Amino acid sequence: MSQSTTTNKGYLPYDPTEILSGGEMDEAHIVKSAYLIAILAVLVIIFGVWAWFGQVDEVSTGTGKVIPSSREQVLQSLDGGVLTELPVQEGQRVKLGQVVARLDPTRSESNVGESEAKYRASLSASIRLDAEVNNRPLVFPASLQSYPDLLAAETHLYQSRRDQLTQSMRQLQDSMSLINRELTITQRLAKTGAASSVEVLRLQQQQSDIALKITDLKTHYYVDAREQLSKANAEVASLAEVVRGRSDSVSRLTIRSPVQGIVKNIKVTTIGGVIAPNGELMEIVPVDDRLLIEARISPRDIAFIHPGQKAMVKITAYDYAIYGGLPGVVETISPDTILDEEKPEIY
Repeated sequence: MSQSTTTNKGYLPYDPTEILSGGEMDEAHIVKSAYLIAILAVLVIIFGVWAWFGQVDEVSTGTGKVIPSSREQVLQSLDGGVLTELPVQEGQRVKLGQVVARLDPTRSESNVGESEAKYRASLSASIRLDAEVNNRPLVFPASLQSYPDLLAAETHLYQSRRDQLTQSMRQLQDSMSLINRELTITQRLAKTGAASSVEVLRLQQQQSDIALKITDLKTHYYVDAREQLSKANAEVASLAEVVRGRSDSVSRLTIRSPVQGIVKNIKVTTIGGVIAPNGELMEIVPVDDRLLIEARISPRDIAFIHPGQKAMVKITAYDYAIYGGLPGVVETISPDTILDEEKPEIY
């Protein structure tokens, strides 16, 4: 029997090519991992630098409304009255100074007329007394020439007072003349012994008394005239202010628009309706004016807002995605919070 033994020469347990290809794959994997780690490290560094030096914008939002820079003009009646004319309606465009309402002037004009009459009386009395004090002819200004009855009364009073002074002075002067003649005769007789010196002294005393009466008469006349003049001047000044104030009240009964704008929110539309003192009549929205946004911001966001800061305004009537917004700049910030009367919120 033959026993054959077979030996496999030239074969190894692993293929050398497979070992080489596996080593190349591990090396490529290590290289890729190193690249990935390096990229991640760079990203971490970049993120760290950005986190240290970068800034994140804080967006604050709020609601508001568009208003003119001069705001809506509220027309009021200081004294109130009865509405007699309303030539405008809501939505109508009005010009600066255009009449928008009239109130009944009857009562106010009556008050003005009464005050003017008192003023003219005091003024004419002041002019008369000034002529008396300065001893000059009485002349009235042209502004009083339309009131002849008043001028006639003051002229008569002026003349009667002067006539009374003249008559009293003449009587005293006549008495003085008699005393002077009697004193002269008595002094001659006293020199010859036909009259006593006592009689001379008596006549001299009468002479001094009459001279004193003349002085007192003039002094009393002019002092009294000056006192009356001072009172009359004070009344003239006071009544002039009253007339000016009441005339202003009459002019305020014609209500005019303070701006060019559009009529809004008419409070009283009934002719003959009563407007209370300081009552609102209507509002005028200015046009051709710079527009502002009155925004309401939560107090917790106010620390991130300052004047000069840029803002973006979104108009709710237009789609922001289509039309975009309006760029703006913060002008002012309210120094205090505002409580909404309709909603229990603070802005």
